[in-house]
Amino acid sequence: MVPEKPRPTLKDIALQADVSIATVSRALADNPAVTQKTRERIQALATELGYRPNAQARALQSSRTNTIGVVVPSLINHYFAAMVTALQDVAEAADMAVIITNSNENAAMMASSLDFLASHGVDGIICVPDEGCADQLEELHRQSLPLVLIDRELPSSSIPTVVSDPEPGIRAAYNLLVRHNALPVGYLSGPTSTSTGRHRLDTFRQACADAGFPEQPVFLGGYEQSRGFQGANHLIGQGVKTLFAGDSMMTIGVLEACHRAGLRIGEDISIVGFDNQPLFDLQPRPLTLIDQHVETMAHRAFAVLNGLIEGENPQSRYISIPTTLIERESIRTTP
Repeated sequence: MVPEKPRPTLKDIALQADVSIATVSRALADNPAVTQKTRERIQALATELGYRPNAQARALQSSRTNTIGVVVPSLINHYFAAMVTALQDVAEAADMAVIITNSNENAAMMASSLDFLASHGVDGIICVPDEGCADQLEELHRQSLPLVLIDRELPSSSIPTVVSDPEPGIRAAYNLLVRHNALPVGYLSGPTSTSTGRHRLDTFRQACADAGFPEQPVFLGGYEQSRGFQGANHLIGQGVKTLFAGDSMMTIGVLEACHRAGLRIGEDISIVGFDNQPLFDLQPRPLTLIDQHVETMAHRAFAVLNGLIEGENPQSRYISIPTTLIERESIRTTP
């Protein structure tokens, strides 16, 4: 194995430029104490040598930590794991470190996470908010800590927010079910204590009304596999032809219930899931599902946060990414 070439240092540049290390440091910081001609010569030499200042050095120069905090409600949930991964990737590309905290859908744990991140001097925070922490989040916002909400929103908040819009995906899914005569459909709702749970449930009910069908059965669940399993069994007992899960963890619970009951997906029962994760594409009949484009959401949230850190005002304080329906093989056609 060829040994990795050592990264050039300030000392290397100083030796080749025949100046002091302090002069190199000032020149790279564009300090006017060094003449323009010398600054340009040193900067060109640094580029030629492939010099890159480390994150700690830049932080000392800018009074930043080059670290952001991320607060999510679950790391078991593939959707939030994908969100964190996307945030880490884009932060790393910007030479930023990420501190990840998991609130476990618990307001007290989120409050502790926010206190920890703020007290450790992160440059900004991206947070999936719990409405029980609304006052704390608003206070951090008033203190001018760069802060962006993602996935969920707080009612009447001016904090920059990036969410998905469930309406295009849910309406497209419901219309598909109508065309396949796959009604009645049982909807497994997320908790109505969250903006996502409320918005998706309202959208589903409005789609039912607009299509001219009576309201379909609803199970008020939670963002957990166990609640999806319970809800699926309850709705199957009511004789629904389709199970429509309002998030990825409940989709897994729906799969578990169908497999345990011996129901063949796409033949005995139809399924619409939420979030485009690999497990759903690996079923004997890959699942039709609603894609929230979580990577896009993460990239947009980081771009807004990075702008706030740089002192920029966001062009929009509310960004909504349209969901899309991915049609696969889990919908049966009933004569």
